[in-house]
Amino acid sequence: MGSNETRKAFLRAAFRRRAAFVATAALLAFFFLLDFKPAETQTKIATATYGACPDKIEVTRRGATIAGARPILKGKVCAQAVDAGFCIDEPKKPLRCLPSFIVAGAQKAATGWLRQRLAAHPSLAQGGGKEVHYFDKLQNLHEWRSTYLDNFATPSALITYEKTPDYLPNATALKSIYSLIPSVSLIFMLRDPSSRAYSAYQHHCRKGRFYEGPKFALEEDVTGRPLAAPCAPEDFEAFLRVDKGVVTNTQTRLVTWGLYADQIKQVRALGFDDARLLVIMSETAMKDPSKLLDAVVQWLGLERFDFSSLRTFTDALGRDQLREPGITGWAKATYMRHNAMMVRRHSPRPLLTSTRAALDAFYAAPNAELETLLRTAADRVAVYPARGAGAVLPASWSRNS
Repeated sequence: MGSNETRKAFLRAAFRRRAAFVATAALLAFFFLLDFKPAETQTKIATATYGACPDKIEVTRRGATIAGARPILKGKVCAQAVDAGFCIDEPKKPLRCLPSFIVAGAQKAATGWLRQRLAAHPSLAQGGGKEVHYFDKLQNLHEWRSTYLDNFATPSALITYEKTPDYLPNATALKSIYSLIPSVSLIFMLRDPSSRAYSAYQHHCRKGRFYEGPKFALEEDVTGRPLAAPCAPEDFEAFLRVDKGVVTNTQTRLVTWGLYADQIKQVRALGFDDARLLVIMSETAMKDPSKLLDAVVQWLGLERFDFSSLRTFTDALGRDQLREPGITGWAKATYMRHNAMMVRRHSPRPLLTSTRAALDAFYAAPNAELETLLRTAADRVAVYPARGAGAVLPASWSRNS
């Protein structure tokens, strides 16, 4: 009996010792965890919340990777975690990849032609139809996943891009682009600003945006019947309010969108990398389209593609068009070959000599500034045709420059 009591006392003492040890260990662990701070580690870009990244996530933007594997992020990734070329993989949605480059301007300088040809490259996927117009009509940058990204659903092997020429002259749009995809590459096709202005005038006329007066529907509310296309060159001169050989209506976008030097300086001031900017002189480059396409593809770091193998046709205006496959492509090509209405609407009388002289005089100084900028101040900006010993700007540009 005594030995049994001794054994029980021993077990009670052992239990008390073990309980005290466990309680002490638990107490120490509690205070340790209370004061514990994990060591700083290299945080990789990963799933984050929609709208804004949590404070603890360190975001490193790596930029667009043209060749090889690109970042594929999973879930609802925040805007601060992405950059050009980044792909988002969400459940029940196709893979969507932000554009690696944008054909961002200028309007009426053959950007549509370039967009259409590049779409035939086997490594490229164009997003958003002819033009996206996301950043120039942006209301809320946090809508990028639901509104912008959906334009770029693509197989993982393809590199996405878009074309919106209205981005170049729009400082707010450029700032928004840099905010979301700062490492994006930008392609600018520039055309003689005097010719570009008249071409834009006829373009808006065909869209029914010019009214007698003259008033420009894109810039102010108008009433009445729009002018019938093609609009008269005399109306264009009246709209510009040319007085004694001087353009006095200099605030209209028809004029300001040709101030390329200011626009490219704005691009650089925002922080876009000079090495990711390509400026194409449209008139010179389009004399040899095949060489132009080869140069663009090489600049993008892509494998060469034989664009001459594409099926094309000549429309009623004498323009070289790509033919879509199948019966739909045949029908569209036939329509465009014999579209008399298109010919009439796209056949305006030439720009008046007096208007040309006034515009050339206005653009003389800005064009000279652009020449200097592209030759010296922006020596890392790629220019096509490449800089040579002569002038960078085509000889056909504003005669007074």
